[in-house]
Amino acid sequence: MKNSKEHNFILLIVFVLLVPPLAQAHHSFSMFDANNPRTITGSVAAFHWTNPHTFVDLEVVDENGVKTIWQLEHGPKNMLSRRGWNADSFKPGDRITVEIHPLTNGKPGGRFMSYKFVDSDTIEVERSTTIFDIPRPDPVPMTSEIARNLNGIWVNANGGIHFDSTVARTEQSPPLRPEYMARWEERLANAEAGISTNDPTALCIPPGFPRFLGMVYPGEILQSEHQINWYAEWYESTIRIYLDERPQPEPLELSYNGYTTGKWNGNVLETRTISMKADTLIDTTGVPHSSQLEVTMSIEKLTPDYLEVAVTLNDPIAFYEPWETIKHYARAPAGFSIQEYSCHEGNRYEVTADGSVQIRFDEN
Repeated sequence: MKNSKEHNFILLIVFVLLVPPLAQAHHSFSMFDANNPRTITGSVAAFHWTNPHTFVDLEVVDENGVKTIWQLEHGPKNMLSRRGWNADSFKPGDRITVEIHPLTNGKPGGRFMSYKFVDSDTIEVERSTTIFDIPRPDPVPMTSEIARNLNGIWVNANGGIHFDSTVARTEQSPPLRPEYMARWEERLANAEAGISTNDPTALCIPPGFPRFLGMVYPGEILQSEHQINWYAEWYESTIRIYLDERPQPEPLELSYNGYTTGKWNGNVLETRTISMKADTLIDTTGVPHSSQLEVTMSIEKLTPDYLEVAVTLNDPIAFYEPWETIKHYARAPAGFSIQEYSCHEGNRYEVTADGSVQIRFDEN
């Protein structure tokens, strides 16, 4: 990486212009103090090339000669690898200056924001993502053969991973009944106070459906006459859409991704998903739901390389009315491939007794 700083910096500029900051997927970033960034300089002790996040262990020596290992959360390897990073991008002994958002609990750790090698003047700002903000194109005429062919690798083109993609993350307004609204507002208040409330994905528990639709990483659709498998790289989840009018299993057990059936209405695929566990969240903001949630989708190709998905959530227990949004997905750029996502390999997060999420520190 050091030998190609100028090339990487140019790529970085392109990435920053085209895509938004690192998606909040695995947990909330409220445990980090974004209002009081600080800069530290030290030597790389280790670079942990893992999912769900990479970590840099940085040895910092203070003015009294005391050494401390700062444990800095960096981007997931699934994202960084698409920018040309690898396990050797930081080597033990590399001297770097890093801007971080420190942990709110005062421990020697933080979120890795930007850096430069001590022997270089180039500052690299870390904004790695596979989420794109691609405007909705005008529909084009297509044959049914093309319009009904959903095969391929697709990326999130909504510019965000919250449920209501038609508004900003902070502006969405789920129609929650009082009990469920109180749970959501408590989560938001905790985040504002710097407390990261338990998100099941912090323990590598599958995100479930419809959170699946956030498509944090690319997804791949594999289609046959009687079944469509929509696979998401994040948590290696699959939605199986049965098109052959088969009877549903009895009893139909609750599951993370539920049970989905579908049928074609002209060139629009209409689906219905039921039987989802109630202990997952609808999106990264923490919107709750009950086991009575029903998700319907209308999936339509606008062009051969762009999908529009109208999503409606009905939950008679948690919602007082349906919640609707429109999502968009674009065909992945050339060279994109599906990677393995191995959440457990480097997960340092744990849920404490009070329900908050904290980083588990290795002993220095």
